[in-house]
Amino acid sequence: MGVSPQETEEVPAKRAKLDDDYHAQPIKTKEAQVEPVIKKMSEYKITELLGQGEDGKTVFTKGIISGLEGPAVVLFETNSIDLEKVKMFLSEQSAIKLTMNNDIFNIFQLDPPTGTNSIKTTVIHPATPKLINKFTMKPSYFVTETAEMYERITRPYILNHLEDHKWVYNILEGKAEQNRFVTQVDDEKEGFVLVADLKWDMTTMENLYCLAIVQRRDLYSIRDLDQTHLPMLRKLQDTCLTAIKEKFGVPRSLLRVYFHYQPAYYHLHIHFAHIRYQAGAPVIGKSVALNDVVQNITLSNEYYKNATMVYYIKDGHALSTELDKHNVIVRE
Repeated sequence: MGVSPQETEEVPAKRAKLDDDYHAQPIKTKEAQVEPVIKKMSEYKITELLGQGEDGKTVFTKGIISGLEGPAVVLFETNSIDLEKVKMFLSEQSAIKLTMNNDIFNIFQLDPPTGTNSIKTTVIHPATPKLINKFTMKPSYFVTETAEMYERITRPYILNHLEDHKWVYNILEGKAEQNRFVTQVDDEKEGFVLVADLKWDMTTMENLYCLAIVQRRDLYSIRDLDQTHLPMLRKLQDTCLTAIKEKFGVPRSLLRVYFHYQPAYYHLHIHFAHIRYQAGAPVIGKSVALNDVVQNITLSNEYYKNATMVYYIKDGHALSTELDKHNVIVRE
């Protein structure tokens, strides 16, 4: 997930009272001044606790923002958090400051009135049903997808659900997250942008997490890759690993580089994560190493066109619903 034009000042580690008491202040970008979608946390009312992150550091909530139509999803992230603590954040004395904005995604720095550490607060508004489902705790199931199943079920689903990934295009066009850019190659066929993911504070190197987003808009997942894409993949890998070493001092031997299948969104992107970053650890049924992809399509041009792929998918996901129509998922 991307978020925001980033011509912003660095967020201070310690709490600082905002100019206008505890109201969020606008951020200025090269394009325009962005007004916060929410000015104080008391404007947000929780209607549902969606769940909690596996690391216990994040709480996912659904609710409404006073004066705005449609639901919002708000994520509260700290070093240690429990569900009950969330209620303490919704106070008139909670200081919030908008630090990033990109389309419907808004990142705030929240300082609760208790004097505890700041809480990273992500506000998504309006929240689509797909995003609400993403943060709702539900069971997941493994799917064994043959090449025939992909062509008959998955690919038509992808083509019928190509969303306007405005936040992705904002990044590619240099309209958002500019101060999170690590490196970029501008080329119609082999171009890409490497940005620091919003999960990373760009300070703690052991939590390094970056995304390389390809410039082409006709590549949706590893299923679309063949030998014609090898120059792009090799250039991307070498350029990004070199840039990360030069900018952050982290050598390639400490980095995981991988795709997700199924991906969170269907615009080809590659993950770069520090080997000690637990949230970036390889997951069976989800992660596919870039080196493995390069080797496989080097050996066979149509490897991913013909391969059987095993992945897991959350109940309620739109693709899961489509698979159920074909009795693909075995739940018993």
